Amino acid sequence: MHTTSRVGNGIGINGIPKFTRELIFEGNFAGNEVKASSLVIAEGTEVHPGNIPVNDLTNYWLVEGEAKVSQWCHLKEMGHLQGSLMTFRLAKEGDATFAGAFEIFKTANHQA
Repeated sequence: MHTTSRVGNGIGINGIPKFTRELIFEGNFAGNEVKASSLVIAEGTEVHPGNIPVNDLTNYWLVEGEAKVSQWCHLKEMGHLQGSLMTFRLAKEGDATFAGAFEIFKTANHQA
């Protein structure tokens, strides 16, 4: 069963949210860490965690922090990731940008 959690627009979180499935984040976040199997950062969303250990990351807007993505990192058209990124695969679309340290894992499922 595929379960998706959603944090809606206008909601702010400061702490350590943990989700075992997919999280679609439309609010704003500042804290130490955000954990999810799959994390989608919606357009207009700002996420400022220290660490982002996930299996898959899809970014439509702004992420600042250290992302450790064991499978796929997707930087969508207007997505921007600033910080460090460790991932098995990276896909970048259009005007998406990345600034910081970058490392590619040699195998998939590297421990996130």
